[in-house]
Amino acid sequence: MREAYPIEQIATGLRSALRSLVRPVAVVTAESGGRRFAMAATAFCEVSLDPPSMLVCINRSNATYAAIAAGADFGLNLLAENQEQVSRHCGGGALNEARFEVGDWLMEAGKPPRLADSCAAMVLRTSQMVDQGTHAVVIGEITDLSRSQRLAPLAFHDGGYMFPLADIALKLVAQSQMLREAGGMNDAFLMMDVMRAFYWFDEGLQFALKARGWPSVSRSQSITLANVALGVRRPTEIARNLGVTRQAVSKMLKEMEEEGLIKIEPDPTDGRASWISFSEASWQLRADALDILARMESTLGERIGGDSMKALKAAISKDWGAAPEIPAGKTP
Repeated sequence: MREAYPIEQIATGLRSALRSLVRPVAVVTAESGGRRFAMAATAFCEVSLDPPSMLVCINRSNATYAAIAAGADFGLNLLAENQEQVSRHCGGGALNEARFEVGDWLMEAGKPPRLADSCAAMVLRTSQMVDQGTHAVVIGEITDLSRSQRLAPLAFHDGGYMFPLADIALKLVAQSQMLREAGGMNDAFLMMDVMRAFYWFDEGLQFALKARGWPSVSRSQSITLANVALGVRRPTEIARNLGVTRQAVSKMLKEMEEEGLIKIEPDPTDGRASWISFSEASWQLRADALDILARMESTLGERIGGDSMKALKAAISKDWGAAPEIPAGKTP
């Protein structure tokens, strides 16, 4: 007979399992009684193409749900990879109307707010609502839709945001190399090789830290910690290196401070700015991370050979100078 597990243990296991999935991110919106509502969501999918329909799962304690349950049409905005801050605002980082201060929102009377610069923006009319526990499954038929073919989607994985375009590019290049169909471009993708090498180290580090009992750290947080270790201490510089907004980095740094990973102090050279350093509580985490990285380097050396390892480290550690300014146009 199969062993029965307590409901709390099942819920914990399910939460952990769902964190391992890569999910697209959307913002659900509604307008009711002259007020606008928005919430971030990852639990949504298509239902039918005839009629065109989508479903989204919404916590029934959410104000957006109340507006939809009262009969309002709702919007489903599929976020682009540069809209992490929109998701954070609508996911609880801002309240009420302040949620619409980030993003290019289209506001029309009697219609749910729509993001003009999202991958897709839909308006749906509710056709069914099914209550299940704390949530409701809301099925809606699409009455209006606009989309962009040029934008890559924002994705959520293991408690953090990820940007799938680079990962997709890496996989395509790797596949082309395996199939010998790279069209002579193999030698031109050093950047892809460097990115793949970084992901190899980062994924191994994350896995080993979890095995030692440390909580999950998102890739953005991992890169931030690496920046601090390299001496990058100002939030503006970290934001530039991550390619995200200053506001997004500020919120992430605040979360990392609350988790005991870093300290945020006044910049010793500029009292108006902040200065990031490791917290006292993070010393053991850093010691474990250094031990893990040393073991990974040793393993890599065994796999590719000691001479190759020395040559690799020597090439990477050299000063490459400033990035070149490549003129417009193609090389003849």
